[in-house]
Amino acid sequence: MNRMFHCEGDVFVKRSLLLIGVILGLVLIFPLRPFSSIPLIPRVSASLSMPNPAYTFKANINGWNFSQSSGTNPTISTAFLFPGQTLTAMSSSTDSLTHSLAYYQPGTPSNQVSQFDTCAPGNTCLASVIMDPTTTVTLQFAFSSAQTFELYCQFHPLSMHAKVFVNQTPDISADHIVNIVDLTRVGIAFGSTPTSSNWNPNADLNRDNTTNILDLVSVAVNFGRTV
Repeated sequence: MNRMFHCEGDVFVKRSLLLIGVILGLVLIFPLRPFSSIPLIPRVSASLSMPNPAYTFKANINGWNFSQSSGTNPTISTAFLFPGQTLTAMSSSTDSLTHSLAYYQPGTPSNQVSQFDTCAPGNTCLASVIMDPTTTVTLQFAFSSAQTFELYCQFHPLSMHAKVFVNQTPDISADHIVNIVDLTRVGIAFGSTPTSSNWNPNADLNRDNTTNILDLVSVAVNFGRTV
């Protein structure tokens, strides 16, 4: 029994090292870039940058980014967005109406969104900025947890409702730097699901209940960062 356990452990270590080597090789060969430039990555719909993510939304009563290439009311998602990381949003109106860009707690329905809401960390409305028809506005905010947050226009919440997907931190070891230790932990959990013996929920960075190549890439593209 002990011999079998050690053999399985050796397999995990070898597989982890192999996967880490492949990922690091890809990172060295190809330029680091946001997931928005890789069409096979799901949920990516807006222009994002690294290492400090930023996006631009066009405000229109028919929906965020109406008639834009991203599609209407897209979900913001990138490997560079995780708890504590500042997300910069820029927005302007395309329909000559007054709008606002506001972040709300996960699951907040449109009938609980109002232009009179008080926005602050910990409230239902977390942060907001109002834009008049001729002004481009900027909103910077750092989400405190790995969840999917609501993005509303408080003046037109029924039609202008997008989402922000926040990944888990790539600093799995919690030592404030993304390094080989974090890659190793994802490698050890590679291929696992919540019922697997090697499951590590912290290694499931994109929160899809499986540890796979997407999670390894998320750590690799943030490799060396202090968080």
